[in-house]
Amino acid sequence: MRKVTLALGVGVMALFSACNGTHQNRFKEQETQQAEATINYKRFDQTIFELDQCIQRPAIAGDYDQLKVNIPDEDSLCLRQKIDQIKTEYPTQFKHYMMMLGELSSGYDIPAETLFYLFLSNDAYHELFQDCLNKYQDDADLRAYFTKAFSRAQQLIPGYAIPQNIFFIFSGFGDYLCIDENTLYVSLEYFLGEDYKNYQFVPGIYQYQIKNMKRECILPNAIYECTCEHFPIEIEAGNLLDHLLYLGKMLYITEAILPQEDAKNIIGYTKDEWEWCEKNEASMWNYLREKNLLFETDNKTITDFIIISGATKYFSTEKYNAPGRAAVWLGWQIITQYMEKNPNLSLTDLIHENDAQKILVGSRYNP
Repeated sequence: MRKVTLALGVGVMALFSACNGTHQNRFKEQETQQAEATINYKRFDQTIFELDQCIQRPAIAGDYDQLKVNIPDEDSLCLRQKIDQIKTEYPTQFKHYMMMLGELSSGYDIPAETLFYLFLSNDAYHELFQDCLNKYQDDADLRAYFTKAFSRAQQLIPGYAIPQNIFFIFSGFGDYLCIDENTLYVSLEYFLGEDYKNYQFVPGIYQYQIKNMKRECILPNAIYECTCEHFPIEIEAGNLLDHLLYLGKMLYITEAILPQEDAKNIIGYTKDEWEWCEKNEASMWNYLREKNLLFETDNKTITDFIIISGATKYFSTEKYNAPGRAAVWLGWQIITQYMEKNPNLSLTDLIHENDAQKILVGSRYNP
């Protein structure tokens, strides 16, 4: 892993020409063959909810904070037997699923049957679980979209490692998407719709997140996360520009894999947020240059610019809050222009080009 160092100065900036144009990914028009990727799909949420049959109602009230409960012997035996069957059939996935539920157990070392008893007998979780099952009774569209997307990814980027399995799960607001070994896990409770009645009561979920907690966001979120997982950033301690261009690459590749997806959905913006970025593109870029922030290496400052949030404080005004990750949006535009100005480059070439200065100069970016 090499460290990228940049030495951009006035001379380099002078090389940029005024060639900023409409956002367009040339790979969206590229046709691919129809060979389908082989992916195994599993509704693991349904498998786990079958454990509910073991619990006699009314359930025994337990100490949910301390994760203690006196489970009736009959219920405990039934739970252990069914859990053992699941562990035997899906040993790797069950182990990882339990890790995803770790937030619920708060570090307590408790038997699986105790955790699931408390989990399924809790009214709030039970209602949420049931809402997921009702919302996603039919998942044929998701399976078709995933198969098509990963098939295209393999053909656009030889060697793109697609998951062998996709497990739709219920994690009780643990990880919303997770990749482990050969399995992609999708927590359906994060995608019940922006109008879902109970999101307002979930600690840690904010209004700016809820707009993207819908079915249509599953695929772009998953492809983006998989792409980041397969092609991690290759710098040890880069500056802000390194991170913006890396994340811009990931968005560009995601967009290429999903040619029918609106660019706004790739980054999770509303129409107003996207238009604000277009209108203020030049002023944002000038701010980063004038404040010498492109070369900033302070982790907190970098995080402020790249983390998913309700606003980017550096670009915000008294009248309007700039969208979160607006600087990442800039990085995406730079990558888009770089690929437009270098039509012979493939997506694989883009992935392996880690010289941020070369990309910036080659893009001739000047909004």
